[in-house]
Amino acid sequence: MDRLKGELKKIMARFPGYGFRFRYLDWETDFLRFYRSQANYNISKRTVVLNGTVEREKRKFSFQIADPDGAKATAMVERAVSLLNDLPPDPDFTSFEDDPTQYDYHGFVKAADSAPLSRKLDILEQAAAAAGPLGFDIYGTFITVNSDGFLLQSNGLDKRIFVSPLMLDMKAVKRDTGVTVINSFGGTSLDGLDPAAFMAELARKMKWATLPITDVAPGDYTVILGPQAVHTFLSYLLSAAYGQALDGGVSFFEGKEGKPLFPPALTVASRPDHPQLIPFPYNGDGHIARPLSFIDKGVFRDFVMNHYYAHKLNRPKNGSVGVAALVMEPGSEPLEQMIAGVDRGLYIANLHYMNFINRKETSVTGLTRDGTFLIEKGKVVKVVNNLRYTVKISSVFENLAAVGSDQQVVPNSDNYFEFDISAGLVPHILTKGFKISSSTRTI
Repeated sequence: MDRLKGELKKIMARFPGYGFRFRYLDWETDFLRFYRSQANYNISKRTVVLNGTVEREKRKFSFQIADPDGAKATAMVERAVSLLNDLPPDPDFTSFEDDPTQYDYHGFVKAADSAPLSRKLDILEQAAAAAGPLGFDIYGTFITVNSDGFLLQSNGLDKRIFVSPLMLDMKAVKRDTGVTVINSFGGTSLDGLDPAAFMAELARKMKWATLPITDVAPGDYTVILGPQAVHTFLSYLLSAAYGQALDGGVSFFEGKEGKPLFPPALTVASRPDHPQLIPFPYNGDGHIARPLSFIDKGVFRDFVMNHYYAHKLNRPKNGSVGVAALVMEPGSEPLEQMIAGVDRGLYIANLHYMNFINRKETSVTGLTRDGTFLIEKGKVVKVVNNLRYTVKISSVFENLAAVGSDQQVVPNSDNYFEFDISAGLVPHILTKGFKISSSTRTI
């Protein structure tokens, strides 16, 4: 890595008057898959890439090199320089990120060091022991990632980029009905997982999943949303709080800064510094990651502004990593109390295949997944076939009636290339007027 960096510095010196940005990544993952309560396969993979951008006179040319070395980088830069003048200038051009602040990596660890195969298999055995007597098998994945590299730019930025998260996604599937429930964990070390609490939460859901199965009619329901569902809705809602959405005219929050939009019980921020989440040292530009308040006691506060959109929209940049580190503040109601207060409604654990109908209005449609249950007279009484819902996400939070006291870590991975594992910390919520449009009649 140091040798390549030295070669890149020599390349930049060869072309005065040009701007350069190089991002080197040495990425390793270990991927363990569970299938029918057994380890199905365990694979490891390593990828090394160099992403580069050359700029001059409001023009940019970008490239990527696999298994990079000095010779490959030199050839690609020479090609980029030869092609650059043939590109049209960008009227909104802005040069590279210039924030010089360095992240202090003190205390960072390699996730895989806390999660040897023997320890992961022990967790699987505990889950299988809890699931088997109830008629369930365990499926899922256990992913550890180590991403080490650097950001080097002609404007003087020279930063180490190091992220090492892990993610456990465990699904219990009832053998005779196919009803599924999930529980997940994410962080930087397996030492942060409480196996007893994790298994207890999974067992609670499995016991609900043994109840009789029913359909429900379309209509508006009082709904308790599990942390996975809350995190998904928040991520979609707050995609409107990015500079790109504001610039594109599709932001629900346009013109609403400082205005009360939701009940005072809703407070959400981006917290890359939170000790229970996966830390991000920098945003995608290389600006040191900073906390950002999105919604404070129902009032919308700020947009994510990276280097480009801050320049284009004439707003201050803030170094936020946005929804990659969401924290929703808890309320005061335990889940049991929340359920006890519902005369008739639904518990929805997770969401699937959600798409925008109208992005600016936040209207979406999607399916429930991994545990939808009917609540009657304060008790969970039946499993409900998966449902299609059609709602405005803004209304889901406008109609907030209670916030749970039980924040849970919800990991997320895009399952491509680097996996890009992130996590949020959110509670259950109770909302009213949640529109169910149809039953799928399938689990």
